[in-house]
Amino acid sequence: MSSAGSSGTEVSLKHIGKEEMQSLVTQYEEHGREETKMLIIDVRNPDEISYTGKVSPNTVTLPLPALMQHNLFEKDEEEWEDLVGIPKPDLDETLIFTCAAGIRSIHAAKFAAASGYSKLVNYVGGANEWFYPG
Repeated sequence: MSSAGSSGTEVSLKHIGKEEMQSLVTQYEEHGREETKMLIIDVRNPDEISYTGKVSPNTVTLPLPALMQHNLFEKDEEEWEDLVGIPKPDLDETLIFTCAAGIRSIHAAKFAAASGYSKLVNYVGGANEWFYPG
């Protein structure tokens, strides 16, 4: 996927597999959000996450229905932090989306793109591949 976002910035959605996701998770966990300029967002529902766990301890849970209902990427920094509990990502941060099988994460990335985010990654295998390989 490659298109212009609302800000006119070229948007690119990179699709990655498990090996590349493992590498990104390792970087994210070892160096943190500030240093890596990445945020990993799991858009599954809380019951799904409680069943399998998170792909990494610092993955942010942001269910797709809530993201859509509140139009979260359009919120200002204060509203975002009140609703999500962490600082809102900067437009130049890389947002890495995951879900169960890589479908909902594509929709979440499209919402982010519509709000001006251009560094977007979709983990296509999702939790199904992460927790149940084979």
